[in-house]
Amino acid sequence: MEDVIEGRLRAWNLVRGRDCLSRRIDALAKILPWVDAPPPFRLLEMARQWGSCSPSGEIIINRHLVKAPRQCVDYVLIDELAHLKHHDHSPAFWNLIDAHAGDW
Repeated sequence: MEDVIEGRLRAWNLVRGRDCLSRRIDALAKILPWVDAPPPFRLLEMARQWGSCSPSGEIIINRHLVKAPRQCVDYVLIDELAHLKHHDHSPAFWNLIDAHAGDW
């Protein structure tokens, strides 16, 4: 019975997390000038990072990010969305972060 409850809770958290993060990505995509449309994204269990951006532009988010404060969620999403423009951690990338998440 415990496994069933854990599975249902995990599934509920995944659906809820996907919905919440989808809304934040949509909202940020509207205000970030280099983002034409919300990119595809998926949630994964990640051991060492909060997110990543694939070379094809897919955003991968740690499914536990949804538990963080909104300010942290937005920073991670802005960071990953910035990789759509600069797929590195160059000075241009950090300038973009500073301009749109200045309090990071």
